[in-house]
Amino acid sequence: MWWSDRRSALLGLLALAGCGFTPVYGPGNTASALRNQTTITAPETVEGYRLLQALRDRLGQADDPAFTLTVALEIAQVAAATTAEGSTTRYTLPGTATYALTGLAGAAITSGSVDSFTSFSATGSTVATSAAEVDARARLAAILADQIVTRLSVVTLTP
Repeated sequence: MWWSDRRSALLGLLALAGCGFTPVYGPGNTASALRNQTTITAPETVEGYRLLQALRDRLGQADDPAFTLTVALEIAQVAAATTAEGSTTRYTLPGTATYALTGLAGAAITSGSVDSFTSFSATGSTVATSAAEVDARARLAAILADQIVTRLSVVTLTP
């Protein structure tokens, strides 16, 4: 049984190699070229800070940057579920991050926006609801950072 699993994995790897698959973080690819080469600016808000930290976790910190990534962030809070009495029991946080990657000379390389949402329950105590909201906003920042890095990983770079 283990033999068939190994054989399937080997055939899968051969198929990927045959179709021109290359790892995103491999030598010479965009993601590796951005790593530790990008200065990131984000809004000076709690959510902006979380997004900045999530992007730095993925792209590293630049000592001698070749690129600048500027990000704008919009997050709303929408009541998603209410009781018959009108009390909100669940909130949704839709968020959009608009980004622009430029070279050192200021030449635009790429720009775009990503969006996602997360939600949290408001059925517990005030403290529990507040903690759930803080956690949901942190999750949203991580999701948006992942989407931005994914979009940037397929861009052709010219600093």
